Amino acid sequence: MISKIASPPDKIVYITVGFSDGLNFMNVYDPAKPTRLKLDLTERCIIEFTLSDQFLEAGWHFQSVPITFQNDWGFNFSSFYWQDNEYQGEILPYSKFRVIYENERMGVFIYSLFMRDRLGQPIDLDPKIENGVGD
Repeated sequence: MISKIASPPDKIVYITVGFSDGLNFMNVYDPAKPTRLKLDLTERCIIEFTLSDQFLEAGWHFQSVPITFQNDWGFNFSSFYWQDNEYQGEILPYSKFRVIYENERMGVFIYSLFMRDRLGQPIDLDPKIENGVGD
């Protein structure tokens, strides 16, 4: 029996975690128009999480397990996988990862991001993901 392995999605949603206005954790992928970390996903895609240049310069990194999803049980989200992240000519470990979103089950999901600052203090964020059902 030959099993089918789905090919990766073509669409990539980029999330660059950083500060906006110096106080709020936001997606600063487009620094001119920062957005909330809340995601509205309506189709199968890859979600790529990266730390902003500001965070990288300050010595931040993701924790060894950078993300969890509440109430998903493996239906919609794959395990995370690390990506090389080159910054100023150097590969920085624990600064970029991807997750595949399968769009298999409707719901509102909370994802938790786990980071550490230069001093090793843990920083946790818990934004929402919606896929059509609302709050």
